[in-house]
Amino acid sequence: MSKTVRTTCPYCAVQCNFDLHLEDGLAVRITPTRECPVAGGTVCKKGLASLSDLRHPERLTSPLLRIGGVLTPVSWDVALAAFADKVRPILDADPSRLGVMGSGALTNEKTYLLGKLARVGFGTPSIDYNGRFCMSSAATAMNRSFGLDRGLGFPLADIARSDLIVLFGANIAETLPPVMQFLKAAKDRGANIVNIDPRATPGLAQTQLAPYPGTDHLIAGLMLNLLNHWGRIRASAPADGAAEVLESVAHLTLEGVAKVCGVQEAELLKLARLYAQAHRPLILSGRGPEQQQNGTDTVSTLINLAFLAGHFGKPGGGYGTLTGQGNGQGGREHGQKSDQLPGYRSIRDPADRAFMADFWGVPESSLPRAGRSAQELFLACGTEIQAMIVIGSNPAISAPGAALVRERLAALDFLVVIDFLPSETALMADLVLPGSMWAEEEGTTTNLEGRVQRRRKAMTAPGAAREDWRILCDLAHAVGRGERFAYPDFAALQTEFFAATAGGKADYSGLSAERLDEQTFQWPVPHADHSGTPHPYFAPYQTATGRAKLIAAPMTVPTRALLTLTTGRVAGQYQSGTQSRRNPGLKGTPDVQLHPDTAREYGLSQGQPVRLQGPHGEAVLPASITPKIRPGVAFVAFHWPGSANELTSADTLDPHSRMPAYKSGVVSAVPVPSAAPQAAWPSRRVLAEEPA
Repeated sequence: MSKTVRTTCPYCAVQCNFDLHLEDGLAVRITPTRECPVAGGTVCKKGLASLSDLRHPERLTSPLLRIGGVLTPVSWDVALAAFADKVRPILDADPSRLGVMGSGALTNEKTYLLGKLARVGFGTPSIDYNGRFCMSSAATAMNRSFGLDRGLGFPLADIARSDLIVLFGANIAETLPPVMQFLKAAKDRGANIVNIDPRATPGLAQTQLAPYPGTDHLIAGLMLNLLNHWGRIRASAPADGAAEVLESVAHLTLEGVAKVCGVQEAELLKLARLYAQAHRPLILSGRGPEQQQNGTDTVSTLINLAFLAGHFGKPGGGYGTLTGQGNGQGGREHGQKSDQLPGYRSIRDPADRAFMADFWGVPESSLPRAGRSAQELFLACGTEIQAMIVIGSNPAISAPGAALVRERLAALDFLVVIDFLPSETALMADLVLPGSMWAEEEGTTTNLEGRVQRRRKAMTAPGAAREDWRILCDLAHAVGRGERFAYPDFAALQTEFFAATAGGKADYSGLSAERLDEQTFQWPVPHADHSGTPHPYFAPYQTATGRAKLIAAPMTVPTRALLTLTTGRVAGQYQSGTQSRRNPGLKGTPDVQLHPDTAREYGLSQGQPVRLQGPHGEAVLPASITPKIRPGVAFVAFHWPGSANELTSADTLDPHSRMPAYKSGVVSAVPVPSAAPQAAWPSRRVLAEEPA
């Protein structure tokens, strides 16, 4: 029997739609649909290759319990009994010693349920998610200034209206390919595109500036100072802090900033003039400037520039940040962050706590307070954290200082992983629970422009695998805390989720599966007759005063090391590679990109193995010598074991967002005659012992 189901791509935050064609319950073909409200029929090679992820031969189809050091298939009854035996005593003694790690890949409903499970079911404050590693600095900066965080406060189509697009560390062509059509449309209409990145990336840019990593804030601060001198300050709405911001950049000069950033004075002056003359200039930032120790302050400086020049919130202009993970936007709105409750409420706000306690039918005093951020949670494993549940995340590869993080995970008394493929983290676990893939579940996702869309179930999870939402409820029941986790079906959970957001900043309460069948909506959508909010940033803002709050960020000068690591994605892979490395349609191998001058300095030739040493570990990678990266910088993608995150710092965090400083790791490079073996993983869970 043939069937076609329209759903959303499981990969990046564009969340393209496509049709999944099935024969006798098995997916056989994917076709893009021009009715997609986001990309109009554009689907990148990762989306088109995602069919291979379904029914992969390594698919987890049974619970696995570590018995005698080996992960062994067991029944669900045995698996849940083991969970109860290990976790119930922890909850009885001190719930905060149970950690929960979520993911920006989860649907909104699972995000909501995970936060509810941690706080109402388990009573632990120790919950966070891997989006802390992605969007947290931009989110913190937007919240500081406007009381609201939606990565793009406008539809993607607005980009085509811009007459200048300045990309700060945003590799759109490789990370968000369907967005390129909007940049091309702007360029075709005469827009200038400027790429600011120490590594030249594919795209449409006419101008490339390659500053030293960690200096983006100085470029933005200089531009703001020049605009002030040229009389081009015209704030678009009431704001506090403008005078302090202008004073904080008044000392910046072309000569000084050019020297610190390692770019030409003429390049900086040209950029500032382009921005001053543009009618609808748009600044888009990615992880480049955000995954720094000063990432929050850098984004605040970009906000200040757009706001004080009079462009913030203007269609086709202003500022936006490009969310990376598939549901990275929705994943940070509904309760899996350590300081957050559903609807983008704050767990620190008494009114927000009272609302959710009443909604859930529990005393407000029983709700935990804010917990540790993701990296701090990992580093507490084996000491303050005895057991941890990880769902949809692979921190053994994706966390900074991965070797140290693996040591901490190995020190846990009990590690539980919910996943659908045997990630490196799953292979370290004491208990692995087989969950659902994107085509096997219902739900909603929210893309980078705040657009809420339906994910539709097309298939049934294979073997004994279960839908993730059911597994989370099973865990609550296993420890005798299932009273508020008895949903008769998914629709009941979804209805509760929508209602829980009512009155919050990210209000989805006007949505339903039926409405989303008819069209998509950009939040907030506060009632059933509301048509959505494409442009949410307008005065009065959601701050205490209703005015924007501009933050005067320190114009600090980073110390320039001999070789600085920057990390990122490449087009053929995705995140920690749990899916993409197994997909025959997606290619790529790890290497270290170095400028020819840097290669000569270290005596390296093309393809030669290089031993890179970071603060917590090392990696041996072949050299890829290219003039498309500035001297003194090494680029390593993070999709593979033994690559970028063996070298990043585990304990250097942004003081405001607690974002790890992925892009500022300083490394040493030594040529080696042949590829050397990687450092051993924790002996307690040696991967070679695992079944194939």
